[in-house]
Amino acid sequence: MIKIIIISNMLKDLIFKSLFETLKIGSIILVLMIALEYIEIKYNKRLKNFFSKNRFIKISFSSLFGIIPGCIGTFAVDSLYMSGIIGFGAINSVLIATSGDEAFAIIGMAFTQGSKITVSTLILLFSTLFILGIIGGYLALLYKKIFKISLCTKCTIIHKEEEKENRPDLNHFVKEHIINHIIKKHFISLLMWLFVSILFISSLDTVFNMQKILTHNKSILLLLGAFVGILPVSGPNLLFVTLFSQGMIPFSVLLTNSIVQDGHGSLPLLSFSVTDTIKIKMFNLLFGLTTGIILMILGF
Repeated sequence: MIKIIIISNMLKDLIFKSLFETLKIGSIILVLMIALEYIEIKYNKRLKNFFSKNRFIKISFSSLFGIIPGCIGTFAVDSLYMSGIIGFGAINSVLIATSGDEAFAIIGMAFTQGSKITVSTLILLFSTLFILGIIGGYLALLYKKIFKISLCTKCTIIHKEEEKENRPDLNHFVKEHIINHIIKKHFISLLMWLFVSILFISSLDTVFNMQKILTHNKSILLLLGAFVGILPVSGPNLLFVTLFSQGMIPFSVLLTNSIVQDGHGSLPLLSFSVTDTIKIKMFNLLFGLTTGIILMILGF
């Protein structure tokens, strides 16, 4: 009976701490999501027009759009790919660079006391992903040429303009973008996964010496991080962000997962062409695993 009471109190304590940590990080995430959604609406046309330049601009700016937290930048580049404005190199650039909604969690954790993620970690991660996005974009073109990869021809995309450029309607923005899009489609799910990840790891760490267990299984974790990253969802990848924030996995595992995963970023591509998406994700996986293995060998 005493043991049951002790376990019950420990569980309540873990749940309370995990919930508090989730809400603290979640509040930062929500503010960032709303701010970036507004910016994307305001400058959408200008940003898309800029992409109709040379290959270097397409690849480098696709990579830059990729490091924008969330799926906004990735969705913008997806639409350019489906419209035939950019090709295999640039679409791989954005998917390599993006971390999806996990990027919001990483930023939120950087401002949380006790987290191993710092501002310098953010700079290192996002700058590395940006550079790798560019390198990966050019390697993807070489990969396409060597293996003679054929892609789906462009389709006509009909865009419904819901806002006047530079003047988003406030009521429409609050209802459609904040409530229906950010909160219902992204934030609630992200918050739930974040809570589950924090509670799960905290519970395991209470029972086992997670630091010791994970230290001796880094290679398996790297492979797991890569293959979980294939899933076109955001939630499961938060496990690796949480593990890294608690100092339980090396940078190479987090980076591998960040390279391969793209949150919901590949969903528009799936609706456009399943075969194209498989070819893009295969290169993404190969590039992520190669990069991660090299960094792990080097001790990162």
